[in-house]
Amino acid sequence: MSSVDRLSGRASGSAYFPSGPPRFGPGLPLRVLLQVGNPAARRLWLWWGLTIIACITLGVQVVQSHWSGVPLRFGGVDFYITVYPPLLLCVLWTLWFGVSWGAIPAYCSSLVLALYAGMPPGWALLFALSNPLGLLVLGTVYRAIRMPAAFAGFGQWCFFITLLFIASVFGATGSFIWSYANQLDTTDAYAIWQGWWLGGFLQGLLLNGPVLLVCTNAVMRWRNRAYPPPPPAMMEKWRLLLTSLLVIAGVLAFLWLSFFLSNGSARIAHPNSVLEWQNSAQQLRDSTIAVYWVLTVLFLAMVFLGYQFFSHWTGELERVAQSLARERDLAELRHQETELARERLEQANQQLAIRMVEVESLQHQLLEQATRDPLTYLFNRRYLHDTLPVELQRAQRQAYPVCVVMIDLDHFKAVNDRHGHAVGDAVLLALAGVLRTGLRATDFTARYGGEEFCLVLADIQPDQALELVQQLQQRYAGLRVRASDGELSGMTFSAGIACYPLDGDCEDALLRAADRALYRAKAEGRDCVRLA
Repeated sequence: MSSVDRLSGRASGSAYFPSGPPRFGPGLPLRVLLQVGNPAARRLWLWWGLTIIACITLGVQVVQSHWSGVPLRFGGVDFYITVYPPLLLCVLWTLWFGVSWGAIPAYCSSLVLALYAGMPPGWALLFALSNPLGLLVLGTVYRAIRMPAAFAGFGQWCFFITLLFIASVFGATGSFIWSYANQLDTTDAYAIWQGWWLGGFLQGLLLNGPVLLVCTNAVMRWRNRAYPPPPPAMMEKWRLLLTSLLVIAGVLAFLWLSFFLSNGSARIAHPNSVLEWQNSAQQLRDSTIAVYWVLTVLFLAMVFLGYQFFSHWTGELERVAQSLARERDLAELRHQETELARERLEQANQQLAIRMVEVESLQHQLLEQATRDPLTYLFNRRYLHDTLPVELQRAQRQAYPVCVVMIDLDHFKAVNDRHGHAVGDAVLLALAGVLRTGLRATDFTARYGGEEFCLVLADIQPDQALELVQQLQQRYAGLRVRASDGELSGMTFSAGIACYPLDGDCEDALLRAADRALYRAKAEGRDCVRLA
């Protein structure tokens, strides 16, 4: 396994976020409900529809049973809580599937509840946005930071509690609209406000928390199987900007509406006695102190949330930088291996070229060995039999004569017997030199046998061939060959000439005719040339 494979394996296995339990990624779009043929979509339709019906029913039940601003006393401290079951279901849908899945049931429940309680429709439409506002903060932050779905670690619980508190306070802004629309006095308005955020926070912590701890992994695994999530990407800037703007806007709205609550309640009360004025002032003081306590906790929660954002952002940048570094290293390794492979390929090509030259040279040598006489390096008899038919076919097509000359050295056996085979070989080489230099470029010579040679003369008449052979005889006779007892000179040969097509139209016929002419020359005293 190459270094590139190992590095690419590590790079592919480590995306921007480490592998492990499921994380709260992008929300599931509502358009998946349009996939009516998908069993998962039908199951979502069923459960989401039942959730909307349950939220509306439970919202009406809250009004009928007066579950808003219920007074409680614990440890000598009086406080108010509101029991609002629809919010439990909406929180689960928001975290598991997305803001839209939880915000729509929450809006429907709050709208029907407000209309049922007699709130004017305009105020009811505005009032119904309160809980979706808290769910928007909850879902947006969770998905912006991509927190793990498993509530297993202390840090994850701290993050959940902090964000739940912020979302509860944001959702409680609807209590100001409720108090203003219903002309509630300070006591009732304070009870509704405190009950809203405290009840939402406690029921989310005590009920939603255990459900999320037990069921989140299973639900997220089912969702990821039914609708595979896209690959994780770097947190979008607009998500961070939107979340920050929501937090700032929520704080400003909370401050403004809180002071509006205090001033408005004081104006509505109209106390008639000093005691009533004192009670009203005490209630105003208590509500103001509670507001500032909530603001303090909210500020600390926002600091913690900002720290989480910063930690996630810097960690994400580090992961992106590490991923880019791995990609860069991978690209460099690939480039190096590509260069190395290219160099190896060039070396292989060079070696291959050398081998091809060697093979061609070897083939040429083998061809030469197969077609050349090893002593005289003239063509051999095999080459003659391969080439002469081709030459005759060419002569037939182009209509020119071809003469075949058979040569036999005179008294060659006596030279071998008297001077030895080395001198005999020297005589053969001497004749080969004469034949190699005395013929035209279109002619060729082959050693036919021991001291027999065959000449193939193209496009030549018989009398011209006779004259050429006689010139060769003269040159051969003028040679001197060194021997142990002196020099050999005055060497002769006999020759017979046969011409195509006059003496034969094929190889065998021409060779037989030339051979007959040769033997006639030898019979007539040697050192002569005879035509067939």
